[in-house]
Amino acid sequence: MSNTFVHGVASGAPTAHAVVIWTRISGHAVPAVDVTWTVALDPQFDRIVATGHAVATIEHDWTVHVDVPDLQPGTAYHYRFDAGGQHSPCGRMRTLGTGPIEHARFAFVSCAKFNAGNFNVYGRLAQRDDLDFVLHLGDYVYEASNTPPATQTPGADIGRPFEPRHECRTLADYQERFAQYRRDPDLQALHAAHPMIATIDDHELADGAWREGSDNHDEDRDGPWAVRRAAAFRARWEWLPARRPDPDDPERVFRSIRIGDLAELFLLDFRSRRDQPTAGVRMVSSARSALGAEQKAWFVDGLTRADACWTLIGNPSPMARTWRPGISETTHRPMRALKLLRVISSTGAGRTLILAGDRHTSMAVEHTDPDLPGTPLVVEVVTPSITSKNLDEKLRVRPGTVCHEIAADFTEALPGLRWCELESHGYVIVDVCAQDITLQWWFVDTVLERTDIESCGQEMVVRKGHARLLQPVTNLSRGSS
Repeated sequence: MSNTFVHGVASGAPTAHAVVIWTRISGHAVPAVDVTWTVALDPQFDRIVATGHAVATIEHDWTVHVDVPDLQPGTAYHYRFDAGGQHSPCGRMRTLGTGPIEHARFAFVSCAKFNAGNFNVYGRLAQRDDLDFVLHLGDYVYEASNTPPATQTPGADIGRPFEPRHECRTLADYQERFAQYRRDPDLQALHAAHPMIATIDDHELADGAWREGSDNHDEDRDGPWAVRRAAAFRARWEWLPARRPDPDDPERVFRSIRIGDLAELFLLDFRSRRDQPTAGVRMVSSARSALGAEQKAWFVDGLTRADACWTLIGNPSPMARTWRPGISETTHRPMRALKLLRVISSTGAGRTLILAGDRHTSMAVEHTDPDLPGTPLVVEVVTPSITSKNLDEKLRVRPGTVCHEIAADFTEALPGLRWCELESHGYVIVDVCAQDITLQWWFVDTVLERTDIESCGQEMVVRKGHARLLQPVTNLSRGSS
């Protein structure tokens, strides 16, 4: 790879007629670098459909974003950049469909902690050629120190320390952390292969983030929260191939994406606008919110108006209970779930699917109507982590031993939990058709070293109007790579 394009290329925020393409220019000492971009229908660039110019400057950390317009719906394209006499790697992207659509397929992921493991999940997704996009539900980067406090999970000793070694607090810190991630070969391969749609969780900001602070932010030590938060958001917009939902609000992430008449995807932000999580009776107050007033009004209105065949909700963390008597958790999660389930109930059962991450486990959950006990309402699907530690790693036990017993115990004890797996890293494939959605959990063999091995660990189907999870007689498996 050239020393100009050491961070590769990326695409994201696809619509039916536009996609954002991204790169970063390195190794130039001049104040500004002219960049040429080209989009074609073939990887040889014989059939060019668009070209133009952009400028990389230090003001935006030398990153380049081009929102390529006037593209055809449901079409695959190739793109590249040129600067200083050098070509970037070639990227592949795809627009979303419009109007009547019979089928869409995408993957969703979360929780990529650089010092916890290799990004084998990204590498396996990069090898797939059957995806319209990859949905990232948050913790794309971790702000943590390489030697974190006792309240956080340490990384793995595999030669992947964080850069910088300390916790990210300033704009330069967050930019350096993103730059480290974007040099990873598997993440570069993913971005070159598929457009990304992303929301945030807490670690893009700080551990346990909420509207006015975080669990691990001390203003006497770390400075004003507003300054740190703004820096984190700025670095995120610089380094991701994204389009701002509101150009006047650099801290808005929530938005919806239309996939023809087949589905509408609502992406939520449960971190940056929420009230401070607090255990106790105050959490049951209707005045408290995990969404904030603006996002809540937008979401309720959007969900009420949604007229696509399916409504998909990208939720950084699960609504499903992940506790039982004897396992502590604050009150906010079940209360938040109750409110959202009532909104979903008002729009009709069996046409919504919730996609979630954050828990570092695989889960398949059937929620019932909170006001009609026993009545199926909506299915929630939870993706495992990319590298962040799972239960076996936290307990320091051998895979395939006690975690299987714990999973069986949880499945029996927790209402609506149909299946869970507590010790594998991977991703979920969502295959959307008008009458059903097929879900596949894919697991990589390990993250402690680079590997091509993956396998399908579970497959389930959701039928429109039923809000139930079905298991096919046979799994559709790609097998090991």
